Amino acid sequence: MSALEKFGVEIFTQKNIFERIAVDKPFRPENPSFIFIKSGTIKLRQHFSDLEVSANMFMVTDPQTIYEVISVTDDFQSRMVSYKREFISALSLKFNRLITYRYFRQQMNRGVPFPESEMEVVWKSVNFLKYILDSETDMLYKKEMVEHLFSVFCYQMAGIISKEDTSSMNQMSRQEEIVFVFLTDLSEYHLTERTVEFYAERQSITTRHLSSVVKEVTGKSASQIIALIVMNEAKVLLNSSNKPVSEISSILGFSDQYAFSHFFKKHMEVSPRQYRHQFEN
Repeated sequence: MSALEKFGVEIFTQKNIFERIAVDKPFRPENPSFIFIKSGTIKLRQHFSDLEVSANMFMVTDPQTIYEVISVTDDFQSRMVSYKREFISALSLKFNRLITYRYFRQQMNRGVPFPESEMEVVWKSVNFLKYILDSETDMLYKKEMVEHLFSVFCYQMAGIISKEDTSSMNQMSRQEEIVFVFLTDLSEYHLTERTVEFYAERQSITTRHLSSVVKEVTGKSASQIIALIVMNEAKVLLNSSNKPVSEISSILGFSDQYAFSHFFKKHMEVSPRQYRHQFEN
């Protein structure tokens, strides 16, 4: 049984982080996590934007997002704190709002470094938590120790994120809010709703206004982002499951396999089967 299953939290280092993060194909993380970079750089593609995370930075990953590793430098040194959502549910709503906002800023390709001194403190906390998790000693109250150490880590992060983002949170522009709601709705409805009109109606704004704002904030049109989200879902299903293309077509809400294949080839210039073939042994 893994630490994640037993205690609700698991920590990976640069030595085994890629057991959970695929480096040769798009992937969806099973659980949310924090990834801290102490040295080196990792470049990732997330939905519609590329993100570069380097020394003294962290990123927040979420199971609703599909990622693809573009490159990793040789001096990459990291910690990944992966946790189950229910493990964090008892923490304050303020913390959850901060994480949500940090994730949104990150999606807008706005990863921001935090001070090296604070990285050192967090790094030590994570390493101590890892030491307790990895210990084979039959510790009394080990579960309670893990819960409290993880809570300490969370409050450390809340303090860092809050200090960094409080001013910008209070000044979140109407345009950013519209895009945030659009992305949130899209993550929930993209398997059944693919028209810009649907997402505009959700916010009681015109299609033209939504398209204009999304383009201004992200550099891509609303329809392009919708297609990217669906394509990412398709790629993950094709490279990580043995489901027939016809079943994947149905899961993704296409009327039939032909419609899905036409959509996929339009965006990838290869058929679903040709795409899947490159990941077969």
